[in-house]
Amino acid sequence: MQIKKRSSQGPVVAFFDVDGTLVYRTRESGPGTVARPAVAEAVNAFASSGGIAVLSTGRSMCGVADVSAQIPFSGFVTMDGAYVRLGETVVFDECFPHGLLKRVVSEMKSVGMSAFFQGTEACAQLSPGGRNPYEAEGVRTARNMDDLARIKPDLRFGKIDFSGMDYDRYLKSGYLVRELTYYDVADGCHELVMPGVNKGAGARRYLEALEAKCGRAPSMVYAFGDSENDMPLFDVADVSVAMGQASDKVKARATFIAETCGNDGVASALRHFGLA
Repeated sequence: MQIKKRSSQGPVVAFFDVDGTLVYRTRESGPGTVARPAVAEAVNAFASSGGIAVLSTGRSMCGVADVSAQIPFSGFVTMDGAYVRLGETVVFDECFPHGLLKRVVSEMKSVGMSAFFQGTEACAQLSPGGRNPYEAEGVRTARNMDDLARIKPDLRFGKIDFSGMDYDRYLKSGYLVRELTYYDVADGCHELVMPGVNKGAGARRYLEALEAKCGRAPSMVYAFGDSENDMPLFDVADVSVAMGQASDKVKARATFIAETCGNDGVASALRHFGLA
């Protein structure tokens, strides 16, 4: 999919990652749920002036309620692009095919790997030993595929997370390494997504739907992020902004390096570009 030539009359669109970008996260603190006050104020100012703010995250819709209550997002690219929404219109909604999901669960069980399966409506933990690895409130734990089906009968999961304690187990499975796309998203967090699904592809789908709706291509596209899963998104943007704490690999793909998330990097970058 190719984005058409920018229109000087079109809207300015900005895609914002959540963890480590809008929301402060460290290995010690874990993921937060709300944007830092100065960041929320700046993104709201951007939206109030006519800008189109889009949430682009590895989280599912289940995990963005708090930050979405702070900021009037015009769309969502969630689960690293597996789910895309423009306003209330679902543009794209992809899940692991049943056969692939079954094999993935079997592989994880064989290497003793725990994981967090994300779906748009509900999430589930997989733990072959029955432990509660993520201590996620209200999220049920499955030991195998049958348990997953009891938790979520439609088995619609779009992305898989796992923690650093299971990284070596992941590497033991040639199938998982070979068949799924892997991202190191920092602070001991790792992600697995379906082939062909990424934030960049999700952003393109969103922009195409936006242009079809308003009849104009965007005049400028910005992308804000801090992790490996943001790099495909950076490729779609005219201006890509990496947070100051991002790895050198991520920074090398960006056109602008902001302050760290902890120092309200999104807010200062929006002001730098005259967007807030």
